[in-house]
Order: sequence, then structure tokens, then C-alpha cells
Amino acid sequence: MCQAAVDDGVVPGLVLLVAERGQTVFHEAFGARQLVPRRLPALRDTVYDVASLTKALSTAVLAMQEVGAGRLRLNRAAAELVPELGAGDEARARITVRQLLCHASGLPAHRPFWRLAARAPAERLAIARLAAREPLEYPPGTRAVYSDLGFILLGWLLERSTGARLDVLFAERIARPLGLAAATFVNLADADARARLLGERTVAPTQIAADRQGLVLGEVDDLNAFAMGGIAGHAGLFSTAADVAAIAGALCRSRAGEQGGIAPPEVVHEFWSPSGVPGSTWRLGWDGPAEKGSQAGERLSRAAVGHLAFTGCSLWIDPARDVIVVLLANRVHPAVPTDDRFRRFRPALHDAALDALGYDGR
Repeated sequence: MCQAAVDDGVVPGLVLLVAERGQTVFHEAFGARQLVPRRLPALRDTVYDVASLTKALSTAVLAMQEVGAGRLRLNRAAAELVPELGAGDEARARITVRQLLCHASGLPAHRPFWRLAARAPAERLAIARLAAREPLEYPPGTRAVYSDLGFILLGWLLERSTGARLDVLFAERIARPLGLAAATFVNLADADARARLLGERTVAPTQIAADRQGLVLGEVDDLNAFAMGGIAGHAGLFSTAADVAAIAGALCRSRAGEQGGIAPPEVVHEFWSPSGVPGSTWRLGWDGPAEKGSQAGERLSRAAVGHLAFTGCSLWIDPARDVIVVLLANRVHPAVPTDDRFRRFRPALHDAALDALGYDGR
């Protein structure tokens, strides 16, 4: 299926990793990581822009750790830590950390703030300030609308509460303890950061973007995250499939109360439980499969958790059975597709992988 998807032009290439009970049972690369200006093969250790997986693998995990340490309360008003959020607006002032995590804050899905803020170290938080002032679209807690803005604010909140930048927090609290080989943010304020990544790793590019001087390679694809210097709560993380699986495995161990975890069991349970927002599949920083038509496929337990990414990456975890499926792809290379073939391919691939595993999630 993977090779056919490459041959048919559904995706340039991909890396698929499946793990069960802490053991990798499948880990292969298919096709190309790059098509232009020359074709380069996808490898098992190719680094991909995992885009919105940043929300789950970095921002949500850091929030888990802060909650577990008692330094952050889920029902606390976010404006207590980010006063700019509540300035002049009573509804925004009541938004809780929990509502930001489960996309029920009332904030819209997206705004092109990058057009209003120049990318420079001194301007990095200009995007976050714009998000904090954005008018709400619905009363907080009444429904869920997937929102980059909420996670931009969560990233700012975590930086405010810890006194450290997100990339530093990720490196010190997640990457280093787990011995991750490649997962990182690329700090665009550091002139050498991109060169180091490209010099040390095989990296998959994303789009050819006229306003970015051509091929986007070793820089975050998301324009708001790009304007924030590559370090944001909603996007910016780069990773291999093995590193994504390592974080997922550590969270499964955390949930089970085993050694090698990175957050308290009760906190992981809470973050991976349904949010209770009417009509929502969202947990706290994580999603769950919809009953029908999910990108996770039809086989995966509806109690599973995961996340999708615009670039073509995804992660799904069944913590009860300790099953992890990582798909890394750059479906947006060399241009964002206009058809839905990848959206049809991804759930079918998940179903096939779980069938091959002999998985029964029902």
C-alpha cells in the first residue's frame, strides 16, 4: 500500500512505524523525501516537519509535567498567567487552561497573523499578543473548534510560568531524558540552527513557497510559527518516526505507572480522557477517533488518542493495548495537493497495519 501510494503520486514518500508492547514491529521508509530540485530517497531516519504534532508531543506533554508538579491547574484562568488574554474582555478572562487544551476556548481556528508581524527575535511574541487580543467566536466551553491560536497562547503560558523558551523546555524535559536522536525545534533566530540540522540529518522539505524564496527545507512550514522564529506551541517541531514513537512509548509507560515515564500516571489519564465538551472527540492536547470517518481508520479503538498534522504526519496510540502507529510524510511537497487521495489513503493504511498486527481494538 505504501509503495502503491508513492507510485501513484499520492505522496512523495513516507515512513511508517508500528510498535506493540514497547517493541517496534514495523519501521520502513518508502519513496522520496524530496522530488525537486532533485529526487532524494526517504530513509527510516529522515526528519520531517511534524507540524501540529507539536501540540501533542511538546506543548501538551510540557503541560502534563507542569500539572503533575502542581505548578499549573487545569481549571485556572489562563489570563492569570497571560494577562494580555483577559485585557478588556470578560469572556476571554474566564478561559481556562483546560479549555485551551481541548480547543473549547472560543478562539477561532486560524488567523494569518504572520502578515502583521515581522519575523525577528524582538518580534517573536507579537504573534502571541495578537492571538491574545483576538475576539472570541463562541462562548468558551460550549463547543470545540480546533484552534492554532489556543496553542500559541498555551506555548506563551508555559514560557511565562517556567521562565524558559519552548525549545529549551522540550530539549531539557523530553528529548534529553528520553535520549531522542533528532527531535528538535529549529530556532530561526540562530543563524546556524538550520545548517546544523541539514548537516547532521536527512530532512524532508515541504512546499515550494514564493514568499519563502523557494523550497522550504529545514524551516517550519507553518507561517505563523515561521514568524515566531520557528518556536511555537502549535507547530515547529521536527522529528524522526523513531523519536515520535519514543515519546508515545514514554507516555504509555507513564500512564501505566512504569519506569521510564515522563509524567504522573493520573495526569496522563486525565489528559487522555474525553474532554466532555459537547460533540467533541478532543481530549486535552490530544484527539480521539470519531465513530465514523476518522483519519485513524475504523479498526482502532475509539478510546485511542492521537493527532494529525497538515504536512501529512500522524500519530495514534491505543494505551490499553500499548499499540503505536506513526506515519510521517510530506504530502505538501512540492505543493499542497488539491485532491483527497491522501485523506483516503491514511485511514486505509492504519487499518491495514492494525490488521497485519492482529489487532482487535473493539
